[in-house]
Amino acid sequence: MMGAHGDLKKLIKENFPDFENELVNEISKEGELVLFPADDLIMDIGQKVEQIPLIVKGIVKVFREDEEDNEIFLYYLNPGEACAITLICSAREGFSKIKAIPMEDTTAVVLPISKLDEWMPKYQSWYFFVMDSYQDRFEELLKVVDAIAFRQMDERLIEYLEKTAVASQSRLIKETQSQIALELNSSREVIGRLLKKMEQQGRVKVSRNQIELLK
Repeated sequence: MMGAHGDLKKLIKENFPDFENELVNEISKEGELVLFPADDLIMDIGQKVEQIPLIVKGIVKVFREDEEDNEIFLYYLNPGEACAITLICSAREGFSKIKAIPMEDTTAVVLPISKLDEWMPKYQSWYFFVMDSYQDRFEELLKVVDAIAFRQMDERLIEYLEKTAVASQSRLIKETQSQIALELNSSREVIGRLLKKMEQQGRVKVSRNQIELLK
């Protein structure tokens, strides 16, 4: 019967198939498997970054928040991913610029930050993983900037709903209109009007505390 160490190696291989066997062995040795309950806070703004979470199960929502508690959604983290902003903060032993909250019970392999730099010259797959994470999230952030600067709220709303559906692998989005308004830096009234219009167009079905994306 496979022990805890073997289970961890299996999880790493399943979610990070490009990692060399030697790197998988090191991660399983240095990492700790941690369960983050849904809606628990994984990372907060201003928190010192001391660990790197590699997601192996679940979904994590990453967003920014200002001093007046206004939020703006940035991107989701899925299994096989790590937060690039956290990686950057880890590299500099700095403080978090983002908040990260699991949408559902989420499991991650948590690594000490010292391994980020140590493994960069040692393992090619780790180097490319970190670089790809930077690039992917930079492109996501550019989309956020473009959406705020150039796109209308109805376009931003439908894109947000589509991203959430893809991340959760469900067309049923269990978020309130107030939550969505907060993350799109809008008001509940505006989001409510837009959802009503989309419902009339047959694009969504709005129920209490959930929205079904129809097309």
